[in-house]
Parts: sequence; structure tokens; C-alpha cells
Amino acid sequence: MLNKYEKSNMEKTCPVVGIITLLSKKWNLLILKLLNEHDKKRFSELMIEISGVSSRTLSKRLKELETAKLIKKVKFNEIPPRVEYSLTASGKELIGCFRYLHKWVERYLK
Repeated sequence: MLNKYEKSNMEKTCPVVGIITLLSKKWNLLILKLLNEHDKKRFSELMIEISGVSSRTLSKRLKELETAKLIKKVKFNEIPPRVEYSLTASGKELIGCFRYLHKWVERYLK
């Protein structure tokens, strides 16, 4: 197990660590998958499709993915308020990386 210094040093030398840390958080990959399958999703739709996630956790994960610029949030000035989430160009490109990873797994780990 890495101590605090080693992890910090590893993050400095390997830029991939940050994205792996973000993607390894529970629900994040599933959120990206759902947004990739559908052009956009509302918060309530994500809540229904991701059984077992609390609204607080989903909100936190969406905020993290938005901060990482993998998803975007669009607010509509309506009553009741409507918010939609979708993948950014960066998020779509990341999904492309998953396709290569899937091919690699099929080739070497099956």
C-alpha cells in the first residue's frame, strides 16, 4: 500500500492517476455509459435507471464529472425547473478509449 508521499509522487509523474481515480468512484462509469447511450438525461431519469444510488450521491457524482468536463449540465428556465445532462466532446472521446480497452480485454484477458 502506498503511503501519502508515494501517492502524491505517483500523481505527479503519471497524469493518468487522476482520471482513473475519478472513474473508479462508484456510479461514475455507469453514469457515463447511460449518457453515451442516450443523447441527454434528466436527473430523475438517471435516478430511475441507476437503482441503489441516493440522490445525494448521484448529485455529487454528476458534479464531479461536470468539474472534470466530461459531462455538461444545461438548466432550463421553466417551472418546474428542468436540468439535462449530456456528454461533452471530451466525455465522448473518453468513451472511445473504453472501446479500445474493451478490445484489449477481449484479446488478452478472455
